Amino acid sequence: MHLVKINRDFYCRAGVAATLLVAFGCADNSVSPPNTTISAANPEPEKISAVVEPAPGGIELGPAVLHQNLSVGAKLLAAGQFLDAEIVLRAILKEQPNCARAEFLLGVALLKQKQYAKARPLLEQSLARKQDFSGRKQVDHFLGWTCFYLGDLESAKRHFQSHVGAMPTADDSYYGLAVIAIEEDRMSDAQVALERAMELIGTSPDRNKDRAKVLARLGDVELRREKTSEALALYEEAATLWPDHYEIWGKLARVYDTLNRPTDAEQARAKQQEAMKRTGREPIGESAP
Repeated sequence: MHLVKINRDFYCRAGVAATLLVAFGCADNSVSPPNTTISAANPEPEKISAVVEPAPGGIELGPAVLHQNLSVGAKLLAAGQFLDAEIVLRAILKEQPNCARAEFLLGVALLKQKQYAKARPLLEQSLARKQDFSGRKQVDHFLGWTCFYLGDLESAKRHFQSHVGAMPTADDSYYGLAVIAIEEDRMSDAQVALERAMELIGTSPDRNKDRAKVLARLGDVELRREKTSEALALYEEAATLWPDHYEIWGKLARVYDTLNRPTDAEQARAKQQEAMKRTGREPIGESAP
């Protein structure tokens, strides 16, 4: 479970910084969310499964319950002001307790604040109301990461599969399925999902962070297969694409140690410390006792 803990922590940090989850956005600092971004009109993950199950069909949806302040909550969410968004959305639900979109947005706001146990029932309820609200197709993505952080990998897998079934270009949910496959030691499935995520991410420079996260995870797959040279090349490429991804530098240092390259290992650890400082993380060795 060590990898799961690291991944959870990173997904949240990267998601908030980039987002982000979903792409708001999910760890060993390579889970997140690739980036998970939220649009004010429709908070949804920026894009990232192995085996995809068809999304449930035939669900009849009723009209959405509306409120004039929903756009305010969505804009605060998109701006990364999660606590302010929570306050607005709670006020909406006090007036309109059956508003599924408000439940969805509040669930995402709580997810971004790492309050996973509180986020999950809100996200689930937003789907259970069967209202045709904006962003409904994204709920499974956020539920996937929420369940992942809560350690419920089976539910996380089901939600990610449902999301890519409904939205085949959702690269961040493919990434989520890959992370779960790695945790379950299904390296072939992980590779398939990561390659699909990479294909969907494309080559645009503004998605370098997402590509770096996928490359780092492909490196993890090769390392599990005891292909150290292949893993090293992938980690190095990932670090070049995203120098602030401090977990990659940590992985590089450990691989250099394995290869008896102490100078390279020392430099990688120095770059890890620098990256942590640049991103506002407490450098290793400087935490309070």
